[in-house]
Amino acid sequence: MGPGGPLLSPSRGFLLCKTGWHSNRLLGDCGPHTPVSTALSFIAVGMAAPSMKERQVCWGARDEYWKCLDENLEDASQCKKLRSSFESSCPQQWIKYFDKRRDYLKFKEKFEAGQFEPSETTAKS
Repeated sequence: MGPGGPLLSPSRGFLLCKTGWHSNRLLGDCGPHTPVSTALSFIAVGMAAPSMKERQVCWGARDEYWKCLDENLEDASQCKKLRSSFESSCPQQWIKYFDKRRDYLKFKEKFEAGQFEPSETTAKS
């Protein structure tokens, strides 16, 4: 890395320029006249981890949504407001993870109870 090289690794998708390098488009452009502090603020906003309070709010919203699904036999139409709250309280990547985790936990629960029924395609093979 030379004096005009990136401050962050290009392998992570972020280039912070000193003399003409460009950062990820989502973080904003950075040219030879962009102060480093300005460029750093783009990164700080995009990469900030949720605080403990924000994590607790997210987990609470997730738990309320999951409880609603349990009480309404997985009928998501009955839980739209809670889903919206869940989505607005958590980072998108966390929502994907929690959705997959719930699917897995429900599958595991059925499997352990002997209630799992393979699809017709799986059963025939």
